Amino acid sequence: MPMDQAQAVIVDDGAKMTAPTAFAPAAISMEGVHLTLAGPAGPVNILRGVDLTVPQGSAVGIVGPSGSGKTTLLMVVAGLERVSSGKTVIAGTDYARMSEDDLALFRRENIGIVFQSFHLIPTMSALENVAVPLEFAGRKDAFARAEMELKAVGLGHRMDHYPGQLSGGEQQRVALARAFAVRPKILLADEPTGNLDGGTGQQIIDLLFSLHRHHGSTLVLITHDPGLARKCGRIVRVGDGVIAGEELA
Repeated sequence: MPMDQAQAVIVDDGAKMTAPTAFAPAAISMEGVHLTLAGPAGPVNILRGVDLTVPQGSAVGIVGPSGSGKTTLLMVVAGLERVSSGKTVIAGTDYARMSEDDLALFRRENIGIVFQSFHLIPTMSALENVAVPLEFAGRKDAFARAEMELKAVGLGHRMDHYPGQLSGGEQQRVALARAFAVRPKILLADEPTGNLDGGTGQQIIDLLFSLHRHHGSTLVLITHDPGLARKCGRIVRVGDGVIAGEELA
């Protein structure tokens, strides 16, 4: 996508996301989810009966204090943590019925993840980093598609640069391009601006929401910033491993 088209995508990002409709199919459905892990002093209950439904194409902000279970909840949605009990259905697929290999394949094709610390491969260029998931997906046009995605996030001139040659904001743009390259049904973002200054962080958030709107993906955003969570239109509060409350912003 040429940069002028990418800029056009971002025009209306100042608006809040529309509230999810109760009649939209569920992209995420969690019922009575518990996750208990072994600790030095005995079992630790991380999630304690989480019930959460996120309609397809909507955006939800997950907020709560450190240690409340926010990131663990995201890991469960991504299929990176197995629940101890309860039901997790993501994009119509019941995780309980899937092997680890099945989960990896499902995640590759349906879920994009953006982390606070970028998680780029340092020995690969920006172009190669974005092409990796496309190559794993068997796309013959992986590099052409990666080039298009980098242009869409304003990095057409930095494709051959390595992560160490990019600023924090540029690295997060590469991470966004990589996450959206496979057109995931669900995009999970865990404190995506946590390592960025205020101005750069705002640019990344504008870009994140523009890509979410443009591609129609479901967005789950973990943040400590209430103002950022309100951009999602729906806020879910997590506390002590349970859903402590939620509201429409």
